[in-house]
Amino acid sequence: MTVEHGAAEAAVKIRNPRSSWMWMVIVGGFCFVFATAQVMFGWPVLAVGWLFAGCLWVAGGLWIRTRGVDLTSESAIVRRVRRRIVPWPEVQAVLRVSGAWRVQLILESGEAVTLLAPRLTVWGSGRAEFERDFHRIGQWWLAHRGGSWHPMRPEAPGLPVQG
Repeated sequence: MTVEHGAAEAAVKIRNPRSSWMWMVIVGGFCFVFATAQVMFGWPVLAVGWLFAGCLWVAGGLWIRTRGVDLTSESAIVRRVRRRIVPWPEVQAVLRVSGAWRVQLILESGEAVTLLAPRLTVWGSGRAEFERDFHRIGQWWLAHRGGSWHPMRPEAPGLPVQG
């Protein structure tokens, strides 16, 4: 992987694509329509249920919209349920999880931090955008990992146990 010139000049925010969360907002909208219909038919208890379901769908979609990663010159800020700041010198590799279309940051401790964005959408679209964002994360890591970074040596295999 080579470092592109100008690839790491300003902070970059990578979020989930619109098609991965917009469908949830649309389902929530339909729930609101059903709630209105239930009120018109005189079934307010069912309307409350549809209203509650609609609020859950819309809130879930908007929550997924904000998940992702911010790339700064000092660290990758992983936005999940809780925000986590991962300094670039601690990152040993940026990998694509095979079969899952996810990106992982492998830390010095061996811990794998899976990013919620970039990712493919529900229907598997957005491959070009995923590849672009995966490449961009790798470029940021290469540009900012610092001079103290060194590749980790694989551990020596253990001796066979004789018994």
